Parts: sequence; C-alpha cells; structure tokens
Amino acid sequence: MATFFDLTGLEAFSKVFIFILVVISIYAILHFSKFGRISWLPWLVALVMGLFVIMSDLATGLIKALIPWGAVLFLFLVFSMTASQMFGAAPADWAQFKWVLYIIVILILFISTMFYFRENTVVPGDIDEDQDELKEASYFTSGNFFLHPNFLALMFILLVGIFTVALLAGKSI
Repeated sequence: MATFFDLTGLEAFSKVFIFILVVISIYAILHFSKFGRISWLPWLVALVMGLFVIMSDLATGLIKALIPWGAVLFLFLVFSMTASQMFGAAPADWAQFKWVLYIIVILILFISTMFYFRENTVVPGDIDEDQDELKEASYFTSGNFFLHPNFLALMFILLVGIFTVALLAGKSI
C-alpha cells in the first residue's frame, strides 16, 4: 500500500505525466484524422505540442486542474450507462444522445478553462487583497484581450445564439 511519502514523491513527476498525456492524446487525435496518412507527422506535432505544454506553467496547471474532473465525468458516464442498461436501455439508445454529451463536455471544458485562465491572469482593474487596483498589464496583449469581461460576454452571447439557431433550424437531437 502506498504511503503518504510515496504519493507526494510522485508530484515531482507531474510534468512528465502531463507531457506523456498530451503527446499520447494529440497523437491519437491526429492519427485517426487526415494527418494520420503521413506516419511521422502526428508524432512530430504531438511532441512539439507536448513540449509547449510543459514549458507553460499556465497550461500545465490547467491540465492538472482538469484531469480529476475528467475522471469524475468518465465515471459518471460509465455509471449512467450501467444504470440505464439496468433499466432496459440498449447501448444504441446512447447514440442519439451522443452529440448532446459532446456539446455539454465541450462547454464544461471551455468554461472551466476560461475560469482557470482568468483566475491566474492579472488584468487592469483587478483588485488585490488590500483593495488596491492592479495596473500591471495592458489590454494590448492577446491574453488580456481574450480574458476581458466584455469579450467573454460577447463570446457567451455568440455561443448561445449559435446553439439556439442550430437547434431551431435543425432536426431535434
């Protein structure tokens, strides 16, 4: 059985685990897409993206924050499918619900990613613990532009409009 010291010793390898996760995930996505025809291209892109992720503390922290939630979501889906099969639903019944699940998962990932970025980024107008206004950054950098409340609100309204039009104009899911 693992002790407390064994578990805390693994924290030193978190960047290695994140690198492996990113490389394998990106390789799998690219391998099963159009880029999979050239054998070395998915590996090259995956390795470069893995290096970029471990060089960025913000991206590494984001992945470390999202991995437990991904595991909880996976367990929820497994338990939901098991419970639905217990009540007589077939696995084919989940196929019509697949796109709704994709949209929900993508929205959750997008919102949690934006929340994590906003929490770890200083923008003008932020107030610190002493109620002093922080003026360290300018709005001319892309990170501060994309995390500005007006831009985030505009993107939210745009997403709501896109999904509303898609659901009203298309067939029911």
